[in-house]
Amino acid sequence: MRKFLITAAIVLSLPVSAALAVVGTPPGTGPALQDGVWLNGLAGGLNWLSQSGVSAAGTNQATCTALNGAVELLEIDTAAASTGACLPTAVPGTELKIYNNGAQTVTIYPAVANNPVTAAQDTINNSTSKTIAQHVSVTFWCAKAGVWAAQ
Repeated sequence: MRKFLITAAIVLSLPVSAALAVVGTPPGTGPALQDGVWLNGLAGGLNWLSQSGVSAAGTNQATCTALNGAVELLEIDTAAASTGACLPTAVPGTELKIYNNGAQTVTIYPAVANNPVTAAQDTINNSTSKTIAQHVSVTFWCAKAGVWAAQ
């Protein structure tokens, strides 16, 4: 239900490059009632939000590109040397998959602001960053507030 609420709330505010994997009719595009086929697709893992065209920027955690936590699949298409992106706040149940389709290695940082639940800086695998080589994907997930795991 959490994924559905996040998905429904974000659909109308996504940038033009974001897309839905469509099975059924997504919210906001059909009749007032939610489409049962789309909801079944969401429950079955098919109707997640994806976004391509993301550009890595900045050279550290304070200047990196902030990633949208409501998007499940992210593709970084533009990456200059020493640039990066910041994950959203580590909230249990959140999962992101990031693919680096850029020309350089990208550094992924935790959110810039302290986690509101833990009042401390988030970590990634007990570290302050994770690098993603060119043409490699990494899955980030959070089971405990403030802690991202990456593989």
